[in-house]
Amino acid sequence: MTLSAVETWNNAAFLALTAGQQPWPVILIIAKVLAIGAVDVICIALVLGWLRSGRPLRFALLDATLSAWLGLGIAVGITLIWYHPRPFEIGLGQQWIPHATDASFPSDHGTLTFALAFSLLFSARRIWGLGFLALAFGVAWARIYLGVHFPLDMLGAAAVAGLGSALVHWARPVLHSKVYPVLNRFYEKQLRQLRLPTRIFPRDL
Repeated sequence: MTLSAVETWNNAAFLALTAGQQPWPVILIIAKVLAIGAVDVICIALVLGWLRSGRPLRFALLDATLSAWLGLGIAVGITLIWYHPRPFEIGLGQQWIPHATDASFPSDHGTLTFALAFSLLFSARRIWGLGFLALAFGVAWARIYLGVHFPLDMLGAAAVAGLGSALVHWARPVLHSKVYPVLNRFYEKQLRQLRLPTRIFPRDL
């Protein structure tokens, strides 16, 4: 498949998924909540998970966070090498949320959410992984629907996220035996010095 054929498919898929000129108000609100509020939901979930848990879940959350950072680093590298305009930059579709005119491929939001999901699934934290995976698909749909990303931006984000998660999974034995225990001991030591419990809630997830 040639590059022009890929772009033709990308544009056609975008037009099939985007809101258009007169979207349903309820669907538009749902899409905006997903597109804009996803990062807040992620931060709250990670903090609550960390505070509620013991070492197993904390280490899984550290894996997920590192996977997200690696994925985002790779994504930034791609945008520095190759610039792909956003749909509204080329007059395609309707833009429903404000966004800077930076490179669209791959999506940062998609990379973040897919990386967290894949990493947690790798670590056998199925409920957490499936929850983040559902959020990732919701974010991907919402940001296409609102006119700020192409479908291929999200497919690229999933691929980059998968690479970041795979690298962390490969390094997992060293991280879990050498790196994370040191971080966890330091964290718990600081809490004890402040006379705070090492877990805010009584049981692990």
